[in-house]
Amino acid sequence: MSPLRWASKGAQSIRIPFLLLFVISSSLYVSEAGAQEGCEFVYPSGDLSIVTLAGGNRITYVGTPHMLCSDGVEIWADSSISYAATGLDHLIGNIRFLDNAGELRADEARYFSEQGRLQASGNVFVQDTLKGFTIENGTLVYLRPTDFRKDAEITVSIADDLSRPHAILLMMSEDPPLANAESDEALEAPEEDSPVIPYTVEGDRIFLRGGNYFHSVGNVTIERDSILAFADSAEYDGDAEKIHLAGSAKVEAPNYNLVGKTIDMVLEANSLNTITAHEEAILNGDDLTISSPEIKLYMDDGLLGRLVAFSSPNGNGNPSRSSVPQPVAVGEDFELTADSLDISLPDEVMETIFAAGQARSVSSARDSLNVDLLPEIAKSDWLEGDTIIVTFEPNAPAPSEGRATTDTSEPDYRIERIVAKVGARTLYRLIPSDTTALPGIDAPAIHYVTGDEITIIMNEGEADQLEIRGRTRGFHLEPLPLSEPDSLAVDSATIDTLIAAKPSTIRDTGTKIFSRNLIRKNIQRPEPMRPRTSTNSAILHTWRRK
Repeated sequence: MSPLRWASKGAQSIRIPFLLLFVISSSLYVSEAGAQEGCEFVYPSGDLSIVTLAGGNRITYVGTPHMLCSDGVEIWADSSISYAATGLDHLIGNIRFLDNAGELRADEARYFSEQGRLQASGNVFVQDTLKGFTIENGTLVYLRPTDFRKDAEITVSIADDLSRPHAILLMMSEDPPLANAESDEALEAPEEDSPVIPYTVEGDRIFLRGGNYFHSVGNVTIERDSILAFADSAEYDGDAEKIHLAGSAKVEAPNYNLVGKTIDMVLEANSLNTITAHEEAILNGDDLTISSPEIKLYMDDGLLGRLVAFSSPNGNGNPSRSSVPQPVAVGEDFELTADSLDISLPDEVMETIFAAGQARSVSSARDSLNVDLLPEIAKSDWLEGDTIIVTFEPNAPAPSEGRATTDTSEPDYRIERIVAKVGARTLYRLIPSDTTALPGIDAPAIHYVTGDEITIIMNEGEADQLEIRGRTRGFHLEPLPLSEPDSLAVDSATIDTLIAAKPSTIRDTGTKIFSRNLIRKNIQRPEPMRPRTSTNSAILHTWRRK
């Protein structure tokens, strides 16, 4: 069969090559007449037949159409049908559009010329090498630019066989940075060795507009570099340089994951700058878990460099509603709460935690000292103040003899010191000075002190030194040996087995330093107080040295 060149007044099907080209070509504004005159059937196209219906309407049939256009577009299909009255072009079976900008493949395609609408279904595959996207699976709807539609739009929905759309997108802001009018320096071009990182998107439906916007709904998954994101819906806006995840939102990175009802990811020059989780946010790291109404991550060259957890006010200026009233950080044997937590993590290595506003640090490292008779307030070591600063140091494992081993159960850090400022107070437990006492069976000794500033210096995970600045008050309690008879003959069921001792080194003002050995030796034998009925307030009864 000799090639048949299509004339401008031919059947409506001559529009198919040019209009489908919109999907894979950047030449969106080529004239329709030019496209019509530039395409022809080539071998091995089948027969062409035209049926004229009553009223002059025509239906055109082409078997195994194979068309070649002067602009390089090549089209294949098993068959095609064109309806002149409705402007519908229907291609069936093994459809393929190919040009120098990309390719479209599908089992079936329909084009409605009056609406500028293309539908493709069945093993859909679209690749645009100029705009940088690939779409697979699902049912595709393409809307070409018109007088009322500035940018082309593509919607891909889950197919009848339940195959979900899968897209690889190169998204970026189309607006270049503005030049400085007061500077003669030319705008720097992007570095050639800094490739644009693609987004891999999968969802029940994916909508794209132009080259810098997409929206996906239905169990959405987004992968970009080493970051994975999940949500009920996701929206990318290149002009705002922002990704919004809504509904069961989650972001996973190699060393942590972040969840919240919604998550906003802000980019700068197409690089991830901040990630903020809103409402019931939780961050799970290798060694730390943080729960907070809001959590914001600051990224540095793709790595987490800083974390801020806080309660953001709502429109009325009140704290936002959340099941977590204050940010809480839980690590190995400690818990830290405050109105806000600011954590420094250079290169994702924890360095400091700055807790501000009603700060409280609780340690469970010595819970083995607890006994049933202890009141709740004395069942953990704790430190309070308006502000608490926790400093960490790397937890380098001790070298083993003969061969190097790594204990993966140990955290990567350990606490170096804890400082509480403004209204500071602390309570911690000690092994009793009675050498016959058994930890976990006999009650521990209790040390309680207040001051303007309290510093606890740690050594191998244990409180090694206590420094107190400003006006100081406190007490040290030793347990009353249960074997000693009570000379007051008070019912043992109501006796508080704790007694107070007068430390000889505490004064009202100045700086006091207590070492672990000094507290442990206790220097003088504690002088017993009159036994009191066991209540929490008895533990808080303080002495003041004159």
